[in-house]
Amino acid sequence: MLKKIAGLMVMGLALNIAPVQAKTTLLFNVFVPRSNNFHEVARQWAQEVEKATNGEVAIQFTAGNMAPPPEQLEAVNSGVFDIAFMANIFIKNKAPLLQATMLPWLVDESENASVALWRVYKKHIEPKAPFPDAHLLGLFHNAGGQMASLTDTPINNVEELKSRKMWALPGPPADLLKELGSSPVATPAVQVGEMVSRKIVSGYTGIAPEIARDYKAGPYTKSFTWFPRAITSTSFSIFVNKDKWNALSEKNREAIMSVSGEKLAAMGGAASYNEMQIALKEMKDNGVKVIPADASFYAELQKAAEPQFEAMREIGMQVGVDMDAMLDDFMKESGITKK
Repeated sequence: MLKKIAGLMVMGLALNIAPVQAKTTLLFNVFVPRSNNFHEVARQWAQEVEKATNGEVAIQFTAGNMAPPPEQLEAVNSGVFDIAFMANIFIKNKAPLLQATMLPWLVDESENASVALWRVYKKHIEPKAPFPDAHLLGLFHNAGGQMASLTDTPINNVEELKSRKMWALPGPPADLLKELGSSPVATPAVQVGEMVSRKIVSGYTGIAPEIARDYKAGPYTKSFTWFPRAITSTSFSIFVNKDKWNALSEKNREAIMSVSGEKLAAMGGAASYNEMQIALKEMKDNGVKVIPADASFYAELQKAAEPQFEAMREIGMQVGVDMDAMLDDFMKESGITKK
């Protein structure tokens, strides 16, 4: 009888000390200002991750930005934090095919473009040149950049544009101005406010109104020249440290991807579009004019962008990707009829 009781006690103790799935906490660095819509996207996604993994994976956020915008991927790989997002313009050498959908005149609505980007990544890019150094969780486009004047004269023809000292986002916008013979000031978006406030430039291009607002260029803006599609729409990657990702159970990796990928793309793109509309209304209420681009101006800028497309075709050929087919798919998935 005593042996039986002892056996039951041992069984009870074993049940009490049975191993429990340890909770994994991943640290997410969001480098943009608190006013940027991506903070809310990241928070909502973190909640969905915890729910999808039944609380086994939690996402925490850094108290403030812990690395410069161009160094987010390097910081994730070094273990400074586990998850980050960054503009793909900063990984041009590592991920050249992710530059393609940022070329001029491809995006008119960021949610559709974001979903389209994820789909063409899975179909065209991942089989040939998968995301480098980290596990990719999602991709998204922002609302897209237009052209802003800091003087009372709008910029609505090539002659006016070439007469200005312009700030341009590095990549397609800066390359477009260079093709026209201009010498833009090209810096990360975080520096646009400094360039504008110090009157180093008299116009800017390549960033959406909410980015201009967040980085303090909004109060100096007099007008936007609004094109049918964006001069560029910056795309972003969201990624996690590979070792941390591989350490998760297969079940939890699948659960996280069930709320990431295309779903996360749609969240990021929709939030950017909504925030763009809010920022644009604020700026219009403060007297900023929005002027439709003259058709001839648009046509000249489209022609000036052609060398960028040709260069991207060459990059695609080097890794076996038909760039025309990829961009056609991107536009179809975005709901755009190519012209």
